[in-house]
Amino acid sequence: MPGKHVRFADSIPETPSPTWTISSLPSSTGPITPLPVGYALPPMQGPFSVCRINPILAASMTPQIIYDVSQLPSTVVPRTANLSNYVLSEPATEPPIPYMELVSSRIPWRIIIHPSNREVPIITVGDVISGIYGNLRLPVSPAEFSLVQSEGQRTRISDAYRRRCKCLPTPEATARDLKKGLKRVDFLENTNTFSGLSATKEGGHVWQLHTS
Repeated sequence: MPGKHVRFADSIPETPSPTWTISSLPSSTGPITPLPVGYALPPMQGPFSVCRINPILAASMTPQIIYDVSQLPSTVVPRTANLSNYVLSEPATEPPIPYMELVSSRIPWRIIIHPSNREVPIITVGDVISGIYGNLRLPVSPAEFSLVQSEGQRTRISDAYRRRCKCLPTPEATARDLKKGLKRVDFLENTNTFSGLSATKEGGHVWQLHTS
């Protein structure tokens, strides 16, 4: 389409480290390494095959946190005033699990969540939020974009990319992000509001990510 083009990153940069202002949240241990499209970790066996999600992360029309997944995790705000900062360091599931996979009908990649605290290798609420952000900030290659067979979907993804960049506060920031190219978050087609996680049939470590 004349006048409308999308860019792709020349190389895959390190994922930006989320900046949290909440002191109770553990710091990130490093950049996320992207996995190939369609890659899945082995099924989790034993006591982790059945889990309950922390209510803070549970799928809902009115989830307990308000978060735009295209923004830094530090922009998360509680829906109610009685939600303590401590919940970010709570386990994401009961029983706690050492890793988590998130799937979404809108993106072809699985979001792999790792613990940020190597001394306590369990996934926390904060790990989930920062993991979603970090994974969705990864660049999309031309080969990955070519897998989208629907022309209408490619147009919506491209429009989401341009809209995301144009929402930045300065022209310089917009130009910088446009140059960086498509990111996985653009596949959400601007349905960027976190709506929670729900169970799947793949076990207690695989959860469905809902956005709206």
